[in-house]
Amino acid sequence: MAKKSKQAYKQAPWRRQIQSVGISLLPVIALVVVVSIYLIISAQSASAGLEIMDMHYEEEEILRIIANQRTELAWKTSYTEMVKRAEKNGFETAPSESVHFMAIPGYTGQSPVLLAPPPGSENTLGPIVNEYYQQSLWDWVYNTFLTSAQTSEAAQ
Repeated sequence: MAKKSKQAYKQAPWRRQIQSVGISLLPVIALVVVVSIYLIISAQSASAGLEIMDMHYEEEEILRIIANQRTELAWKTSYTEMVKRAEKNGFETAPSESVHFMAIPGYTGQSPVLLAPPPGSENTLGPIVNEYYQQSLWDWVYNTFLTSAQTSEAAQ
């Protein structure tokens, strides 16, 4: 049997102390690294959240500006304002004697666009299903696979 050999020298005590301190500080250093990465990511996400919030504020401001401009356009193109501007520019209302209407045979005019049924009317229309889709999936599987298998067995 082989005899165990003893180490000829011991490590210096200061070296052992440094190794034990290093090994005990390793989890602390790893924890500090993980926490610092977490803080960096949290700071980046917080700044991104603030940027998004600023962009929402800008979007709301732009939407308010657009709404104000649409209101101003509606006001400027209203009947009373257009009449005032027309009179200011020298236009006059045409007398009824000088206005001529022409009847065009076959022209019915523009049809109104109905976006919703009038209030109080009942909507009797239900879901419209194509007449070709009146068979359930089970009926289709039964008719396609099971009935044809039975008729082919009967034919043999």
